[in-house]
Amino acid sequence: MEFDFYSLHFSEQNGILSAGAFQAPDCAIPVTAVRIAGQDIASPSPAKQPLAGNGGVLRFVRAVRGKDTLTIVQENDLCRTETTFKYEGAGIGVSAVVTNISSREIVLEGVSILDLSGLSLASRENTCFYRFFNSHHCECQPRRISLSDAGLFECGHRTFKRICGSNTGSWPSKEELPESILEDAERGLFLMFQIESNGSWYWEIGEGVGYKLYLSVSGGNFASNGWKKRLAPKQNYVSPKAALALGESLNEVLQKMTLYRRATASFGRADSDLPVIFNEYMHLSWDSPEEERTKKMAEAAAECGADVYVIDCGWHDEADGNKIYPYVGAWKESHIRFPHGVKAATDHIRSLGMKAGLWIEPEVVGSLSGVEYPEDAYIRTNGERVLVAGRYFLDYRHPEVRRNMSEAIDRMINEYGAQYIKIDCNQDCGVGTEVNSDSPGEGLEQTTQAFWSWLQGEREQHPSVIFESCASGGMRMDWKSIRTSSVISASDQVLYDKLPYIVTNIFSAALPEQTGIWSYPVVDSRYCDPTGRPTDSEVIMNMVNAALGRVHLASDLRKLTKKQWEWVKEGIAFSKSQNTFRSSAVPFLPFGFAKFGMKYTALGLTDGNKMLLAVWNFRGGKLDIPLEGHTVREAAIAYPKESSAALTIQPAAIRVETDEMASLIIEARLSS
Repeated sequence: MEFDFYSLHFSEQNGILSAGAFQAPDCAIPVTAVRIAGQDIASPSPAKQPLAGNGGVLRFVRAVRGKDTLTIVQENDLCRTETTFKYEGAGIGVSAVVTNISSREIVLEGVSILDLSGLSLASRENTCFYRFFNSHHCECQPRRISLSDAGLFECGHRTFKRICGSNTGSWPSKEELPESILEDAERGLFLMFQIESNGSWYWEIGEGVGYKLYLSVSGGNFASNGWKKRLAPKQNYVSPKAALALGESLNEVLQKMTLYRRATASFGRADSDLPVIFNEYMHLSWDSPEEERTKKMAEAAAECGADVYVIDCGWHDEADGNKIYPYVGAWKESHIRFPHGVKAATDHIRSLGMKAGLWIEPEVVGSLSGVEYPEDAYIRTNGERVLVAGRYFLDYRHPEVRRNMSEAIDRMINEYGAQYIKIDCNQDCGVGTEVNSDSPGEGLEQTTQAFWSWLQGEREQHPSVIFESCASGGMRMDWKSIRTSSVISASDQVLYDKLPYIVTNIFSAALPEQTGIWSYPVVDSRYCDPTGRPTDSEVIMNMVNAALGRVHLASDLRKLTKKQWEWVKEGIAFSKSQNTFRSSAVPFLPFGFAKFGMKYTALGLTDGNKMLLAVWNFRGGKLDIPLEGHTVREAAIAYPKESSAALTIQPAAIRVETDEMASLIIEARLSS
């Protein structure tokens, strides 16, 4: 029997699953593959995960269909796999369970969450994938690459080449986001997938039977991530989750994944009104906040319309400036920077009608802090504590770690007056830990799950407190990490004119209503004219940069001219007015993904009736913004209201004309 599960095609004859229109004939890769230590590796290339090992002989047992679910059961003499698909939003979530059904212990060296057979019938030159490069200051930079250019040629013979992406460590997106898009350019078909792992992950594209293509997605494996898992008889292992979405355009597949994420998000109610946040770190305090400056800046932030004021790193301990990090870990207030105590500053913030926030880096303890834990409470490899940038890593499986850090959160809230806590992570622990684990990779899986479980417990313990997720900007922008975070930090890029190239792409990784984007109208003199006086276009661009997401206002607003001050207030008021729309809209990219150095770019949000377009034209002149099938009834410049730009509605585009470099936001009404 054969049937379709939404966009997926399943054959009970051989237990093969394929991606609808992407299906190629005569493919034979099981839905989930398992590699077990000691078993014969069938392929001459053991690096290929789904084709190597015992997973190649898993037999189809049965398929169980529910209203919105499909579970496929496979087994061999050693293990059983149950792969469950669930329709969520406009996408499909997938997870796998492996159970040891033998009478002896087995060691898993790899478990694929999902293997899809028959990616495409297009030529390798016209089958492309998008690699979502990601790093500090250059988050979410997708690049479209053909399979042929990536080395997976059609050479008339079996090739051992595989295209793969992976991460090892506690920063899941430090080099690349755990997602990709496959495109059949001949037929205009797109398949997007993401791996929901906040530690190690791995995906692979290669050739299977008959040179047909497959896609395999998984958490960690032994060969790439130092992961293995021992299973006693009857014991099981639950894989990370993955998700799929299919569409007939880049925008459609991004929109479907957005709807999947919105359906699977689990946000608290403390942030439901999407407050505007002022954080004094960027282009102001950096690592050295202090009492008097905080009080003065809080008054400026409140006057501009901010709802939250965050005192970032440096409110704690007594070390100077950039030397603070090796001393973190006690999380006690600094009486040098705050002689009257942090509570005096947060009380002042609240008196101005704002919530008060504090920063913390709870997964580490500085090597010079004097704070000590039991040796088994640290991330350890080769018998030693892992030390990075002067900080040791804590193992949240240990009860003393959880107790001490819960006490620190309680102290920040109940003694220091925090109503908003910025959770940060500024270093990666590496392969994992060998303490109480089958392998460092399996230890990493356990410790990351333990940390996020603890953090979720803190959210539930303090339901009125907003918890922000940050990791040197976007180094933890995997969906498992951020799906419970109602507000995240998307990037720590310090150059405002580079942010548009990140902002354009960022809603392909996170929801608009959770994505915090810096707006720093007054740039530090190290990055601009020594006078520190911003130009009008700089102020406006900073507000446009953040307006479609969550505004993270920063910098010394006191240096603004009266006119510039009004532009900031206008930008904040406009962003707040879009909160309801932002929470239901999906992204629209008129020019596709942005690259650094492009002369123009644009980002849209639409709900089918209305569209907001943030436009950055770095060269000025005429710019036609394509609408990809949308018909505009009317359009106007929504920000800034006083703009010299001219709009012309065309049959398939909106034309923007400016005399010089400009950034602005257009609001368009669409015809149904």
